[in-house]
Amino acid sequence: MEMWYEQPAGKWDEALPVGNGRLGAMICGRPERETIWLNEDSIWSGKPLNRINPDAPKYLPQIRNLIRQGNIAEAENLALKALAGTPNSERTYESAGELYLEFQKQGEVKNYRRSLNLEKGICSVQYEMEDTKYTRTMLASFPEQVMILNMRAEGDMILSFSCHFERCHNRTDEVWADGTNAGFFVDGGAGISFFAGIAVDAKEGDVYSIGEHLLVDGAKEVTLYIDIETSFREVNFRETCMKRLEKAQKKGWEQCLAEHIRDFSSLSGRMQLMFGTKRQQEAASYPTDKRLNMLKNGKEDPALYALYFQYGRYLLLSSSRGDSLPANLQGIWNNSLTPPWDSKFTININTEMNYWIAESGNLSECHLPYFTFLKRICENGRKTAREMYGCNGSVAHHNSDIYADTAPQDFYIPASFWVMGEAWMATHIWEHFVYTGDKAFLEENFQVLQACVDFFQEFLVRAEDGTLITSPSVSPENTYIMKNGARGCLCEGAVMDMEILTELLQDYIKACKVLGKKPELKKKAETILEGLPPLKIGKYGQMQEWQEDYEEAEPGHRHISHLYGVYPGHQISWEKTPELMQAAEISLKRRLAAGGGHTGWSRAWIIGLWAHFRDSQKVYENLQALLCGSTFDNLMDNHPMGDGFVFQIDGNLGAAAAMIEMLVQCEDDHIRLLPALPDEFSEGKAEGIRLRNGLVLSMEWKNKKVTDWKLIKDRLAVKDEKVFVLVNGKLEEANYEKGGEKRDDGCNKTV
Repeated sequence: MEMWYEQPAGKWDEALPVGNGRLGAMICGRPERETIWLNEDSIWSGKPLNRINPDAPKYLPQIRNLIRQGNIAEAENLALKALAGTPNSERTYESAGELYLEFQKQGEVKNYRRSLNLEKGICSVQYEMEDTKYTRTMLASFPEQVMILNMRAEGDMILSFSCHFERCHNRTDEVWADGTNAGFFVDGGAGISFFAGIAVDAKEGDVYSIGEHLLVDGAKEVTLYIDIETSFREVNFRETCMKRLEKAQKKGWEQCLAEHIRDFSSLSGRMQLMFGTKRQQEAASYPTDKRLNMLKNGKEDPALYALYFQYGRYLLLSSSRGDSLPANLQGIWNNSLTPPWDSKFTININTEMNYWIAESGNLSECHLPYFTFLKRICENGRKTAREMYGCNGSVAHHNSDIYADTAPQDFYIPASFWVMGEAWMATHIWEHFVYTGDKAFLEENFQVLQACVDFFQEFLVRAEDGTLITSPSVSPENTYIMKNGARGCLCEGAVMDMEILTELLQDYIKACKVLGKKPELKKKAETILEGLPPLKIGKYGQMQEWQEDYEEAEPGHRHISHLYGVYPGHQISWEKTPELMQAAEISLKRRLAAGGGHTGWSRAWIIGLWAHFRDSQKVYENLQALLCGSTFDNLMDNHPMGDGFVFQIDGNLGAAAAMIEMLVQCEDDHIRLLPALPDEFSEGKAEGIRLRNGLVLSMEWKNKKVTDWKLIKDRLAVKDEKVFVLVNGKLEEANYEKGGEKRDDGCNKTV
């Protein structure tokens, strides 16, 4: 499966990405002057900071009292001074720089083709000049931990070009070239320093340097090996970088290519998805940008949605692997020293959404950098909990950075003083466990769950009705209107807080049982859980977002925080809580009627919600809106900012996860096939969807009816209990003892 184009990229957000988790690149594919933007995930500004406001404990009781009394403006004004981080902002993710290649013009370009192979993780450029075919192939190798660009000339003509590094208008401290190698160094002082290096191999022809440029003359094949290393990971980062380049050079292009394809496809190939008839799938013969434009003009293209889905998996696989940092707001791809929202880890939705696809999309290993980072958050959060709130345990607010900072970020009342960031992140621990059955993982990460529970055991306060609530609280990043017309953000016990806490405590209780923890631990959590306020239905029949039934200042707000319990949470469903489910659906309809869904990530969340409401056509309408209104030509998610749009990866990854929810929904002992399949995808097949309890699903369908399905149990299950599958309206028990059976209803089942 591939994306392809008939012209080079004109700008960064038209380029094609490659990545190995740590290293990333965006390739333009220009025949005469190629531009490749480079990234390394640990290149961030500045040094670690202690930003905890020392006055927070002194003023916290006063802020809580002001909120209780309804003096919201005064409470918010005091919070901006007493709770805000000092300084108020965390560090910024930065671009590594650019690689430029200047080629000798040798004729008119013909038969141009630029492509990205999603199964092999390879970006290719092909074109012809005179009687010669030129080919460029670029990849980011996980086994070698370098990026490699191979260029060939097949015909009478040759490759002659120069190449050099730059960094955002030459913001470097040292640049050099020496024969067949070149590089640059950036001195981060007390912060992060890094080195970027390139090594050149040429068949036939000459390689030499002039100034900071490497030059190649008269070659038929050239391979560039590129690496970047930082002081964040390595003391001798320059030496480490050069050794990697040398090692890859010794292996050579062909061996590195074969090992890369073997490695990448072993993960990318675990899951396949096809939509549409054979005729509809023939749309792949058209360039991807033209297909997207035709979709915008009303032409149906089911196969394009399947391509978009696999692209989401590709982006996660390319930006979160091994010892890398987790995917940030832009995954790993960024061309600026001052990217939108600093390209940090926004943990009031965006970072979590990045990983909704990890387990169900059969990329469980890509989830691991998230958990490594979460452990660091937990350690730093212990200090924040103690010094800000006088509590044991651990807490993080709505943002973090490379240093796993946990103090409040920004002077931004709608978000800054939200204490649920680490708690939401921690719910992924149980999710990873129920998909993998990895008891050792659960034990290793139980301390994070424990730290979160310990914090809330001491942080929660009694509401006037005696229930346990958070204070201060916000519903990210929304604003309410009080009865007197005044607007506010700070509150007591925003509904999302209660939903996340419920999820966290339930996960913790189940983890205690699995790991055989002391009964008193579980009992403490159960006591907190019993003390939380119930979810409420408001005057419009909607799910309340706050404990009070406030009006919203922005009815079409991008966040849908109070619907967390429907998805990605597990508290609200048609089977368990039909009245709340109906209220949640009303909330979503009201949000959309007022203009909601105008950001890619918000639209992705909406698709997942409609899947759980089992409204298949709303699923399709919002998928269509996502591709037509929130997608660049390179299929990256676009996010409105000022007068233009910027890339944010969460829309891509969240939408891919939501598409699985329309195909299958799974609770511990109950699987529902095709719960929200749109008419436009009435024919198709899926292979390798991972379910809870170590199950893997493959199925085919026609006319929106399942014709074949198979469940494989390939990992340890949480519990070896009966599993029931709803297929074409019939509930069946999955029998693992049987290898397969032919059924009379035309649906062939194998378990």
